[in-house]
Amino acid sequence: MKKFRLLSIFVLGLLVLVSCQDNLLDTNIEPVNLNEPTLAALSTPTGMSGYAKGMYVHTTDPNRSVNFWFVAGYHETMGDNLTMPWGNFGGRWVNQTESIIMDDGSTVIPPQGGPQPGEIAIRNTRAAGSDNPTQYEWAEYYAVNNHANVILSNVDNVQGASSSEKDAYRAWALWWKAYAYHRIGLMYEQGVIVNTPGATNDAYVNSAALIAESNRLLDELTTLINGVSDATAFNAIFTGAQIDIASTKVDMAGLVKNINSLRARNLVYGKKVTDMTSADWNNVITWCSNGVNSNDEAFAMTSEATVLDNSWLPGVVSGFWYFPSPRLIQDINTGDARLDAYFDPFVFPNPRGRGIQYGCNYFWKDPSPIASGTAGAIKLYYGATHEENELLLAEAKIRTSDVEGGLAHLDAVRTLQSAGLAATVGTSLSQADAWEEVRKERRLGLIFRGLSFYDARRYGVAGASRTGAHVMDAAGVLNTNATINYNYLEYWPVPAFESDFNSPGAQN
Repeated sequence: MKKFRLLSIFVLGLLVLVSCQDNLLDTNIEPVNLNEPTLAALSTPTGMSGYAKGMYVHTTDPNRSVNFWFVAGYHETMGDNLTMPWGNFGGRWVNQTESIIMDDGSTVIPPQGGPQPGEIAIRNTRAAGSDNPTQYEWAEYYAVNNHANVILSNVDNVQGASSSEKDAYRAWALWWKAYAYHRIGLMYEQGVIVNTPGATNDAYVNSAALIAESNRLLDELTTLINGVSDATAFNAIFTGAQIDIASTKVDMAGLVKNINSLRARNLVYGKKVTDMTSADWNNVITWCSNGVNSNDEAFAMTSEATVLDNSWLPGVVSGFWYFPSPRLIQDINTGDARLDAYFDPFVFPNPRGRGIQYGCNYFWKDPSPIASGTAGAIKLYYGATHEENELLLAEAKIRTSDVEGGLAHLDAVRTLQSAGLAATVGTSLSQADAWEEVRKERRLGLIFRGLSFYDARRYGVAGASRTGAHVMDAAGVLNTNATINYNYLEYWPVPAFESDFNSPGAQN
């Protein structure tokens, strides 16, 4: 069987030291690069250093990467933080609801096409080309995974490198592999585990097994860090692998905190809230208590000018690609200064007649703390952040009956983001009301960080319905007690450009 798509993605990992174009959307042509460097180049310190930095090509190359634009957009629209009515890259169909019951009891269905699962199935073909939304996150992170595999397979050959310097390259690769399986496992029904450069298989495993592989890699990474003999040498290589637009450099101590926060992510976002146990929440508390507690420790990049509108998702929203969902605005507390800081009133009830689910009553303010079309103005996070870590602690403590302890973390996030809201600590909130404040804060405080779909899924909303929702009708009248029947896919199928050539075998 021809293992086509993963192999073509694997080739991308060797294109970092030279310039080459690869067309993800042309699935009938294998990429060919006559100037491709040999693996011998990685035996030199300069070659390995350049290759390690090249990990960022998967998230910054405008010819290939959609990590901080459409992939993040899919997550934000399926979590109903944003809406997108345009068909480009399948975006419209990703957030097409099944139906909406308005305040007067009337039912509104999409004017074209059907519910999201069917529309995704229609487009999950190679013939759909760029309109197949399932392909992008898969391609992105299997390319990242293979890039890391190449590093791990060649690091022992780096001439003159000390053991601690080699450990730094290993740590860099293991971190990215753990993150890649984290992303694939939280998005797809199944995938493959591949730890050898250029190899693949049809031994598909389910999403839980992919998350387990991410955790296994985090264990391996932790063991490696504990054995490092020269932290200074390690940090010089590890921070050196992070390119200038990374804006902050994560060192070994920061890496430990990111590992802990990613463990918490793997657990919380991979389970329904109803399936979480007290032991699970206590694990989250343990990990996040030594998790990312400053955004200077977060893996991040600043927006830069090689990607559309200079800044991926936070910039392109101001160009009318995405609208704030009225349900996001609905969840902002009265008196929250971020409403005026981030948004302006703007009535667009039924964009191009494509459905009231896409309408908005506010639009983005540019520039603002969350959106700007100016290169370098916005930070883009691909791992955990301080606010996320705090809100995971808040939720975990509230759900284990430490309501006041949890609210202290919630208040800290609002203070950090200048929300201007009164403290919740000491206000005698019930456990249910305290959790509701955390739920709402996660929507606004973590906007554009690609987490809202995970939340909607684990809360049981994405695959079902939301009641008491704000929805604008076609005339621009705001309904305040509507029911939205989303009925979205909770996990996506394997993309056709993979399954057509590497069909899932018996799932392990």
